[in-house]
Amino acid sequence: MAQKLGLALVAGFVTAAVIDFVVLLTTGMSAAVLLSSFLGGLVAGSFFIEPIKGGGKAGITIALVDALLVRPSIAMLLYQMGVILLPEEPLPGTELSNIPFLIVAMLVSLAIELSIGFGGGFVGAYLRKTLAPVKPRVTPGVCPYCGAKVPPEAVYCPYCGAKLKEA
Repeated sequence: MAQKLGLALVAGFVTAAVIDFVVLLTTGMSAAVLLSSFLGGLVAGSFFIEPIKGGGKAGITIALVDALLVRPSIAMLLYQMGVILLPEEPLPGTELSNIPFLIVAMLVSLAIELSIGFGGGFVGAYLRKTLAPVKPRVTPGVCPYCGAKVPPEAVYCPYCGAKLKEA
């Protein structure tokens, strides 16, 4: 289970990082970066069958790490390379007197991003659960194809001819 969780998180982080890189490179810091939390969560969630227990938790983890570590690191790298620029003048409303408002706004935006990541993980696990192939129930002495009673030693069903086991 731990190996599956690790693989799911790595796949989600890589997905989110690639989307962050493309979005930051093309549009800068825009609302489109929220797509990375959703799709990263979707990829991570698709490793699980339980939408809330597995998929949702993986999606929240992807969104949290993406918002606090991955995206700022990619933005800083692109800034240091001179690919994206910061505005020369401070943005309106970012004065020191507005710090409590900025903190609340940052927490609200983080909560929204975590919700989006949860949604992506939930959808990924839900799709996995609904699209997973249904395994036929094997009952000894009953043909899984036609439902007829067959002798336990039968290799083929005497009624429909389906192969029941290897000879």
